[in-house]
Amino acid sequence: MEKFELDKTVIQILSMPNINHFTATEIRTAYIAIKQDVELNPTISRRFVYEELLKLTRRGWLIRSTTKKKGVTRYAKSDLFDHAILKEMVSAMPYEEAGSSTPVSYSQMLNQRLNQYNSALLEGLGAVKEYVALKDLYPEQHDDLKERYMAVQEKNHILKGKVSVLNELIKSTKEN
Repeated sequence: MEKFELDKTVIQILSMPNINHFTATEIRTAYIAIKQDVELNPTISRRFVYEELLKLTRRGWLIRSTTKKKGVTRYAKSDLFDHAILKEMVSAMPYEEAGSSTPVSYSQMLNQRLNQYNSALLEGLGAVKEYVALKDLYPEQHDDLKERYMAVQEKNHILKGKVSVLNELIKSTKEN
């Protein structure tokens, strides 16, 4: 299969197993949350993410569908979607974080941790959404799903606390 290039952050988002049946806007929101760049323009980011999704759609990795009633376009991972190739693409890209030989400044470390926690939080929010959908489909599994849902919710609350602390530290670091 021929090689193609995708943005590392988009790969990171799409490679999450619970990310499926999404809109370009949802991926754009995740992209902006992970990037943590205040200068990112949402409109330009949406176009960029759409182009990345289009690359995967052309290769058959994503299936694009538009609702007739509201005209909302959603993407779903097809059977051709290959997590292994995406992981290989990420590992082949230069890695600026933990593997770097150059020392990381305090503010860089805070931003890296914030990105990591935001990514985990997005994954957790996707899991919560999936548990709710499954509960509606399989009400007989309510007890098991509720237990798992509550565990993910607790983890998300902890992550929100960590994100809050890091945002506060980053803000105070910029002020100094």
